[in-house]
Amino acid sequence: MGEVTALAIRDGALLGFLGGAMGDGLPFRGAWRRVRSHGATAAISSFLALATLVVPHSVAAQSWTAPRTVYVSSTGHTADGLFLDLWRTDRALLGDPVTEEFRSRTGFTGAGEANVVQYFEHVALVYLPDEAPENQVQAIDLGRQALDEARAAGTSRALDRALDRAVCAPNSTGACVNVVTSGHTVRGPFLTFWQTGAAASWLGSPLTEAFAAPDRTRIQYFDNGILRLNANGNVTPLPLGRIAARRAHITTEPIPRPQDVPLYDETLFTPPPEATPVEEETGSSTDWSFGPGPQQGAWKEVVVSISAQSMWAYEEGELVMSSLVSTGTAEVPETTTPVGYHSVLAKFDAQTMEGTISGDYYRVEDVPFVMYFDDFGNAIHGTYWHSNFGAPMSHGCVNLPMDIAAWMYGWAPVGTAITVVG
Repeated sequence: MGEVTALAIRDGALLGFLGGAMGDGLPFRGAWRRVRSHGATAAISSFLALATLVVPHSVAAQSWTAPRTVYVSSTGHTADGLFLDLWRTDRALLGDPVTEEFRSRTGFTGAGEANVVQYFEHVALVYLPDEAPENQVQAIDLGRQALDEARAAGTSRALDRALDRAVCAPNSTGACVNVVTSGHTVRGPFLTFWQTGAAASWLGSPLTEAFAAPDRTRIQYFDNGILRLNANGNVTPLPLGRIAARRAHITTEPIPRPQDVPLYDETLFTPPPEATPVEEETGSSTDWSFGPGPQQGAWKEVVVSISAQSMWAYEEGELVMSSLVSTGTAEVPETTTPVGYHSVLAKFDAQTMEGTISGDYYRVEDVPFVMYFDDFGNAIHGTYWHSNFGAPMSHGCVNLPMDIAAWMYGWAPVGTAITVVG
């Protein structure tokens, strides 16, 4: 028989209602639970600007940064900042985002300041900037609220029995745990799930025993969520975040993917490989330092590697500039950067780019330092709307950091050879 006297959570004092009802729906309480310890100190923002130090002549000298906002296609919403970090770590427990971030009408801390809230499929999170860094992201006690509502509506006999305090049998070692702070137990498959990974931290303490629901599944209430055991013996969280958001009249409708926000893919968070020197061929008098070297034998040539998300500029066979880039996402043929031999066909100091791809219209104003290299609208140009160089981000163009693009625009005349390799 196991016993838990305290979890990695704490009971917060009930601080009253959050200005009545969020969105004129289900009222939120000021109670919260600390769910994870993390060292983040930066405040959440919808789009966190990441400064990138760009140093000419060296790919390694540039700072690669992972995106701080991503679009999750399964639910049609974004995840950002600290919420994104936690979601990537515990996606199966939290579920995918079902709302955008929004600000509550009054603060959870009672100070009257707005706090950022976001609902996920299974839970709801709140960002509390006045808390210690390790406590700034909290889980809202949706499980406790749901239980209170169920009791107010009139409990079933099964729920009545589940509310009674219980203890594990003396011979139940390993199959049952007493949670002393709540007076309830966690047993069997529920215990296995609760003790796996960070489940106990996210869910909090049990508020009931497991009991039979009207649909003949078994469920158990916890501080921040509800678990269900189905007929196949699998334990999963109920979509309490989605249910609570709808009850509170908070929209869960998918939004179009913002143009400057990448579609979530875990590879976006893997640093690109650094370019490595090309060994000098026997008898050759040229040392390329970095990159594959000129491919067309031109006086000036730019070589772009899709696999390395990098670019090298050569003049008379010598490397004069290198940089991380962002090529096309290749989600559809129209967003694939074309491999092959090209050249600069036209140049524009700045130009508005717009079009429709797969039914999605886009428009980007004042794109700087534009150099078209084919007849299908693909260009090398400066990029002010993201700094995620080293990862595919574009509709097919080659995105450059602003200072690299400015240098390239002055260095490369019309007719300069452009080679794109895989």
